[in-house]
Amino acid sequence: MIRTRLGSLVLLNIALLGGLALVSLSPGTSVIADGQSSGRGEYVAISGTIAGTKTPVIWVVNQASQELVAFQYEEQRNQLVGIGYRNLNNDAVTIKRSRQ
Repeated sequence: MIRTRLGSLVLLNIALLGGLALVSLSPGTSVIADGQSSGRGEYVAISGTIAGTKTPVIWVVNQASQELVAFQYEEQRNQLVGIGYRNLNNDAVTIKRSRQ
């Protein structure tokens, strides 16, 4: 009985590996990017705190798209939570307009 179960598990694993190989190696499975997706960027991460709080914050800047995202670590949920987003290009245009 143990040999029968072991043999069936081995056959099942072989079948699953074959299916995985078929899906991943078949032609025509290339990923096509749409016009909205961004290319690869260069990132800078800076840690610090927000004035008036003790919770650490991580600011991540994508230098290619000029976007900034702020993350805060929540210990209760044990995860990073996004707390803010800025498009730095839009901010630069706004500042430029206000100085003219």
